[in-house]
Amino acid sequence: MVVDDPGKRRDDLREGLARVLEMVGFPHAIARIYAALTMAPGEGLPTSELMTELDISKATVSTTTQFLVGVELVERYRVPGSREAHYRILKGKWGDILGKKFMAMGQITTVVRAAKEGTNSPAALERLTEMEEVYSFFTEEFVAVMNRWDERMGR
Repeated sequence: MVVDDPGKRRDDLREGLARVLEMVGFPHAIARIYAALTMAPGEGLPTSELMTELDISKATVSTTTQFLVGVELVERYRVPGSREAHYRILKGKWGDILGKKFMAMGQITTVVRAAKEGTNSPAALERLTEMEEVYSFFTEEFVAVMNRWDERMGR
């Protein structure tokens, strides 16, 4: 008889979320900690639980959470009676993150256009033109998507 283990299921889901975050560019440790905080059963997790749950060092937790706090995805907070730091996800950040990525696409287009002007190589021009077309298209599309998102969020 197979017994469903909710802890194992949560671990599997957490690691699956971490893998997806890695696919979109999160470094491994950051993805795992962010996934653990996302899947936390309560408000957040203390340093010791992150260490135990993910089998990582205190230094890894410290360095990684400092990064996540710095990019405003996570906040550090204190719990009365506890001497250790606790971390929780900041809400309402994903739209802003995607917006920044979309803005970067516009900057890529600008750099690609400058690179096209600076080369005489037909092969380089062909590659740069393809890159410009792709990034220009998605930049225009994402502007419309972000406008709809802002409307949906009442901004």
